[in-house]
Amino acid sequence: MRPYLFSFKIGGVIVRAEPSWLFLALLVGWSLAVGFFPDQTAGLETSTYVFMAILGVVGLTFSIIAHELSHTFVGRAFGMPINRVTLFMFGGAAELEEEPKTPMTELVMALAGPLMSLFLALVFSQLAGLGAVGGAQAPLAMVLAYLGLINFLLAMFNMLPAFPLDGGRVLRALIWLFSGDRRRATRWASLAGEGFAVFFIVAGIFLLLSTGSLGGAWWVLIGFFLRGAAKSSRVELETRVALGDVRALDLVTPGIETADAGMTVADFIADKLVRHHRDWFAVTEGERLVGRAGLSEAQAVVPDARAHTRLSAIAVRPGANELLPADVRGDRAFAQMQRHHLQRIYLVDGERFAGVLSMADLLEYARLRNLFADAKLG
Repeated sequence: MRPYLFSFKIGGVIVRAEPSWLFLALLVGWSLAVGFFPDQTAGLETSTYVFMAILGVVGLTFSIIAHELSHTFVGRAFGMPINRVTLFMFGGAAELEEEPKTPMTELVMALAGPLMSLFLALVFSQLAGLGAVGGAQAPLAMVLAYLGLINFLLAMFNMLPAFPLDGGRVLRALIWLFSGDRRRATRWASLAGEGFAVFFIVAGIFLLLSTGSLGGAWWVLIGFFLRGAAKSSRVELETRVALGDVRALDLVTPGIETADAGMTVADFIADKLVRHHRDWFAVTEGERLVGRAGLSEAQAVVPDARAHTRLSAIAVRPGANELLPADVRGDRAFAQMQRHHLQRIYLVDGERFAGVLSMADLLEYARLRNLFADAKLG
């Protein structure tokens, strides 16, 4: 299980932060405490600046969570299964288990985040005005003003037409809406994302060399992140689209060999592992899946015990995340394996074992389908 800095539930949605979020929080807190707030309001105690920076980081965290939850709840209103929001070094993301089915769903869902950020910008700015009872220099008013500014910038940045930012998703939705071709829309939106990424990298290098500003290095990092995200998102989305209208069971290699739970480990080694040149097998009892066993499990049994140890005793039971109904769609199986970092899942029809589906099976099918789709587009 991956470690998280914190994790809680709100409205049935898990909100969690990866360890990389701590880097962003510390960087923002440091820049606020030694730069932004002292430049805006001179003469305060160091402890006051630190406290203001802590409030600023907490407010930023709240703002990003609110931004991502707005995507999440709007998507769920359209029937999309979105159950997790994750914070990381470059912000946050609502984790989609499947892609929007219509361009309007994508459009409304993409706009929800920036609209929430603009709403928060207005609220914090108004509170800053009301809170400046000691003049515009009041520490609390300064924090609220900062949160109003950062939410406005968050909305503007996310509306850049650079996939997978919100603006890039808006662009994809509009191209999809007018062309009727989701795949082509994804390609153009991701290419726009890569173009903006190159701009950030070049601009960041220029700032770094001309002024020595560390802000330039941050621009370069954002550019490389955006470029990688645009490419990986395009591949992921094209894979999901390719798998969206096929059953997972239809992608399973037919006639997969299994091992009987009642056989001995010695027979398993001789008749299965050695003869079939495979390092693992699904273990079944009749038509029921028991688990899997392979080379490492067999080697863990001492040689003298292999002749009387049943395979069922060493079979590794599948976890709940490793099981899916046989009639599930390919894109759902792909999302399940991605989310839980699995290389394979077991398909079951009630109590009956239906087959094993690997990530390699899914990716190869999607690659070939997209290859021929490219030829058709050309």
